Amino acid sequence: MHPCHLGAPSWQAGAVDIAGDLARAVASELLTHSAPLGVSVHEIGTGGENVRDRLERIMSSYEDMDRRFMAAGGLGSLLNLYEQVRRELERVSFEELDRMTLEIKNVIEALLKMDYELRKVHNLKLAFEARQPGPGNPG
Repeated sequence: MHPCHLGAPSWQAGAVDIAGDLARAVASELLTHSAPLGVSVHEIGTGGENVRDRLERIMSSYEDMDRRFMAAGGLGSLLNLYEQVRRELERVSFEELDRMTLEIKNVIEALLKMDYELRKVHNLKLAFEARQPGPGNPG
């Protein structure tokens, strides 16, 4: 049963998966339909501001937001991408990430130790070569 049917407020129902084309179709349909002539929109007690004015501001803001996300395919497409990323991230546990991070740190420490030891060998080799007499210098 959907959470809305259990008495939970609709805003607690969870994330909504909105298809890009459907979201734009619904939004554009709301913009193109207005109340028939002679039908007034009920006013809400907000100092004379009516529902239609509020709806127009909301739709204008939605269109502006949708335009800003057009490079990603619009707001609906962006929401789909968000849901996809969220689902994929759920498949990776924090324990797995911590274990991999520890492994990487251990490999780095081992490589740094090897680097340090190779530098010591290099420096020792330079020191011994500097002390050895050349082929023309008698010992």
